[in-house]
Amino acid sequence: MKKHFYLSILFLLCFVFAKAQSEKAALEQRKAEIQREINQFDRLLKNVRKEEKTMVLLVETIDKKILRTQEIINITNKQANNLTRNIKANAAEIKKLNTEVKALKAEYAEMIVKSYKSQNDQSRLMFLLSSEDFLQAYKRVQYLKSYADYRKKQAEEITIKSDAIAAKNVALEEEKKEKNKVLALNKKQRAALKIDKVEQENLLAVVKENEKKYAADIKVKAKERNKIDRELKALIAADIKASNKGKTGAVANKFFLTPEAKILANNFKSNKGKLPWPVEEGFVSRRYGTQPHPVVRSLTIDSNGIRLQSPGGAKVRAIFEGEVIRITKSKYGILAVHIRHGNYTSIYDNLKSVSVEKGDMVNTKDIIGEIFTSNSGETELKFVLMQDNDTVDPAQWIARK
Repeated sequence: MKKHFYLSILFLLCFVFAKAQSEKAALEQRKAEIQREINQFDRLLKNVRKEEKTMVLLVETIDKKILRTQEIINITNKQANNLTRNIKANAAEIKKLNTEVKALKAEYAEMIVKSYKSQNDQSRLMFLLSSEDFLQAYKRVQYLKSYADYRKKQAEEITIKSDAIAAKNVALEEEKKEKNKVLALNKKQRAALKIDKVEQENLLAVVKENEKKYAADIKVKAKERNKIDRELKALIAADIKASNKGKTGAVANKFFLTPEAKILANNFKSNKGKLPWPVEEGFVSRRYGTQPHPVVRSLTIDSNGIRLQSPGGAKVRAIFEGEVIRITKSKYGILAVHIRHGNYTSIYDNLKSVSVEKGDMVNTKDIIGEIFTSNSGETELKFVLMQDNDTVDPAQWIARK
């Protein structure tokens, strides 16, 4: 019964330790992910020249960097608190083990003294010979054996607990060092946050002084973007009409799918939330749907997809297997690739160059082009996902970072 009790306690301790290690690993992983994003923000801020036309981009980027820096600070605070609790628990365990070892050593010393005084070879023999019968003699032999085993067990327990104290002391020192590192990182991030907030305030002051000018510029760009969105929907509508022409059972505004296309569409749909990012390294600089403008809050903007900021020279990759059904080129020479996945279409816009042609079959993560980098240093992919003739939120389809 006692054995089962100790096994249960051991299992519980192992579970608690495993859970703590898992939480620690998750925090470290999240911290590393955020740090990569912050590094990207830093590269973008470094590359973007501080001209009037890039002011809005600068404000947007520094806002996002501040949010991520605050998130790292929150994580390091949590890590420091966890380490403080671990250090206290280890210190308490060391104190408890020291008390137990002290008591065991005192008991063991007393046993040794008694053994020395009364249990030499002659006294043991007399103890056995003075037995009244064989049964009593046998019991006395067993007693002497049990006494010797108990002494051995006491010595082993002292060794085990002494080793446990040494291991706990090592762990305690490691956790103290780790806590110092975490606190140093926390201090460094707080200093960086303070600098970024000062820059943010200065940038916002400039924006406020010229708010009408920036608002007018944003409206012009929104008008141009809406025009492009309408042209895109018209192209997809024409594709749908062409796919339905002469087909029995065709449905208006929906692609007519061959059996093979149905399988492809179902496979695409079954991977919702697990599709790879169209860029290997990057962060979402604009989300999908209607939203307040990140700088001029009095305005709202509509986004038919998401925008992803990446390092200069970043390659674009297909999020799923499919057919390249269109490559477009704007009047400014900017390229866009359309890939069909059954009745779904993924669109990769703002490309400098492409490495595929119309009619090519591509596989998941195949490189299809390189993102254009503007004169202001902005490398941004415009990524749109459509189901038939309706846009959907790409963030719900690609894997979460």
